[in-house]
Amino acid sequence: MFEVTGESVLTLYGANVTGTPLSTLLVVSETPVGETALEALEKSAASLDFGSAPVAFLVAEGPDGKLGAEDVRTIVEGLDPVALVATDAFAAELLSAAYRAPLTLDAPNRLLGRTALIFEDFEALMETPETKQKAWALLKQLR
Repeated sequence: MFEVTGESVLTLYGANVTGTPLSTLLVVSETPVGETALEALEKSAASLDFGSAPVAFLVAEGPDGKLGAEDVRTIVEGLDPVALVATDAFAAELLSAAYRAPLTLDAPNRLLGRTALIFEDFEALMETPETKQKAWALLKQLR
């Protein structure tokens, strides 16, 4: 039953969303994340036991322009992930507007019962071993 809603979201927003209706972690970003960040997010999801096809990606900037807050809320509620990760300040602003809730950067937050980990710039954290450890410490809070 829930899968049908997820499938309709993927069909409607296919230019902006990749994943499966059963993805349990939704990563929101302004533009596609780089290879290093993508690998870190996928490995983290697997290590935190988010399932076999755990990660869906929502990229706000698509071929038809940028998604708005209502689109983002429709996608999140349609896919109904267990948790969210915003990888950049733009994604954080979108989620904040979508849920009419202030969000704290580089910290875990709650959005309608979901853990939402909000990064100001996840990709920048992938640059050194020390900042990678900081990112991992925050990602572990998705459990």
